[in-house]
Amino acid sequence: MARVYKNISSPTTVTLIPKGFNRLDGNIKKITIANQASATNSTVKLFLDNGTSDFTITKTVIPPQVTLVLTDNLSFDSSIFNLKITTDSVADITIIIK
Repeated sequence: MARVYKNISSPTTVTLIPKGFNRLDGNIKKITIANQASATNSTVKLFLDNGTSDFTITKTVIPPQVTLVLTDNLSFDSSIFNLKITTDSVADITIIIK
């Protein structure tokens, strides 16, 4: 079952997992980021933020109708970091975190 499921359809930054919760909230096995658009590329940046610094997990262009799947080294201490994503287009982006 998904722990976080978000849809984004505008250029924005979204907090996926806010800091301040217990460490298990950052125990992530898999993240999928899908570009649902039929013709628009989207640049996405997935990163950790501690309030003063950002730590990039990935920054990439996702073509239309393509899903990026991340499975390695995703766990983090959510009592210290926010997990955030930034998108730069109006493409419909779907994020699922398990």
